[in-house]
Amino acid sequence: MQFGISTFFYTRKPVREVIREALSAGITAIELMYDLPQAGQMDSSFIDTMCAYKEQGVVFSMHAPFLEVNLGSFFKEIRDFSLKRIKKAIDVACRIGCDPIVLHPGYTFMYKIEDIWLTTYDYFIEDLHEIVHYGTERDLRIGLENVYIPHFFFSSPTQFKQFHSLIPGVHCTLDIGHAFLTKRLKGEQDPEGAMLNDIDEIGIDNIIHVHIHNNNGLRDDHLFLTGQIDLRRILQGLSERGYNGKVIIESYDMEEHGIDRIIEKLKSIAPCHGKI
Repeated sequence: MQFGISTFFYTRKPVREVIREALSAGITAIELMYDLPQAGQMDSSFIDTMCAYKEQGVVFSMHAPFLEVNLGSFFKEIRDFSLKRIKKAIDVACRIGCDPIVLHPGYTFMYKIEDIWLTTYDYFIEDLHEIVHYGTERDLRIGLENVYIPHFFFSSPTQFKQFHSLIPGVHCTLDIGHAFLTKRLKGEQDPEGAMLNDIDEIGIDNIIHVHIHNNNGLRDDHLFLTGQIDLRRILQGLSERGYNGKVIIESYDMEEHGIDRIIEKLKSIAPCHGKI
């Protein structure tokens, strides 16, 4: 597996500067965030620079926009806007050569009203199918990310099987911090063990991408240097099951404490053959 960072968790620097700092620290896997404020910085010159980095051995993934978009919205205008924004991200990813595209699920705040939930869920499946098809046409894989909040359509990793049965071309981006919160909300006594069981149920071949961050079981803190999750156990479990894709750090600790502290922590928890 190869470890890298997400640019989204740097809030005070231009995206080009973030990438240069990561490369200077020896990190060669970068996840670009096509959302505010960074999407506006991804012009043709930026794309050319990323392509040049790629020729030097840097690998990229792309997180599709999730702020103010909602695949499966009850309202067609929102769905149309969301599809347009996500397709634009895929187009940029295609030009750079990012793999995969990370996609957040849609949601409804009216999830306790059954007919609205069912209607919007059907819309989400329709939109997800369109996005997966759009990506496949461009030889790009779509990794649907689990988001622990109940009003999201993919809130528990075990739900992935139902999406895959309906859309065989969709893959899974496993978010470790989100999965841990899901288990805590269910009162699991051994959340890491339950998460590893979920990985077995999903199937390691269906997991094409991993997000890693920590929390204290109460909210989505996006920590890395501290937290209650036994990240070493999860990474070892992924390694033992044959996962060899990217593991992207999503943490505000990178900007707050510096990339060197992050790398030091990572080396203490990463399997011995993991590439940093």
